Amino acid sequence: MKRKLIVSFSGGETSAFMSQWLWQHKSQEYEMQFVFANTGEEREETLEFIQQCSDYFGFPVTWIECEPESKTKYTIVDFFTASRRGEPFEKVIRKYGIPNIALPHCSRELKEVPITAFSKKIFRKHYSTAIGIRSDEVDRISPYAQKKKLIYPLISGGFHPGVNKVEVNLFWSKMPFRLRLKGYEGNCKWCWKKSLKKLLRIAKDDPAAFNFPLRMEKQFGNYIPPNRVSLLQQKGKSIALPITFFRNHISAEEILLSARSANPIIRDDNRIYTQQTTIPFIDFGDTDFVGGDSCEIFSDCR
Repeated sequence: MKRKLIVSFSGGETSAFMSQWLWQHKSQEYEMQFVFANTGEEREETLEFIQQCSDYFGFPVTWIECEPESKTKYTIVDFFTASRRGEPFEKVIRKYGIPNIALPHCSRELKEVPITAFSKKIFRKHYSTAIGIRSDEVDRISPYAQKKKLIYPLISGGFHPGVNKVEVNLFWSKMPFRLRLKGYEGNCKWCWKKSLKKLLRIAKDDPAAFNFPLRMEKQFGNYIPPNRVSLLQQKGKSIALPITFFRNHISAEEILLSARSANPIIRDDNRIYTQQTTIPFIDFGDTDFVGGDSCEIFSDCR
């Protein structure tokens, strides 16, 4: 009997590399369900890339969106019906408030909860979950991986021998298509876990990417759900109003205003095809909370 495997496909190139590799090399060993949790704030290029991967490599992807007020916790959509104006994200904000570094519940509620609910409906309790983290991202492995039955095929023994960012780039450079995004853009249009430098670059290039956080901060900046008050009290943290998404209590409006006069230079690491032999310079002003090009479930990017 085949073992059961949920493959979490985030829409990034590393996650896509893992998905196609598992489909080609482990289909005889595992019964797989590929799943993508759409937040409504993914870039259109990400949605197109997911569909292209499914069509080209042949693995079926189930698209889901969170339903925080329903018993099922998710609804099934597809490329054509998937939300593109932040609707799932807004539902989470209405229930839990604006996420930020103090209470980073967005990945949990938008991705982990619906994917877990979907997985249990399909496989009950007898399954593992594959996460697309590379060998150069081992610091993002969940400390609860064994308890939650998480596997990392691009790191773990018995699967792929290991792959890093350059090797993933080389693979996609030889494909007839790839994710049409710069490395710093990521799948989420404006992820608050990105460094200010990257957010300013994104806001400079595409101010409309910040329409959703701008609207949410205006609409829910002074909204404090009861569960948020109790959680912050447990952590011994206070609430500064208005609540914003971004680090250091910066608002989406402030980012957009600052971007007008800023011109940060960001390296596109999706186009690096040679291994570094020297220790790279680390710009501590350009450090993300997110370790990769996408926010993987159960990873250290939460």
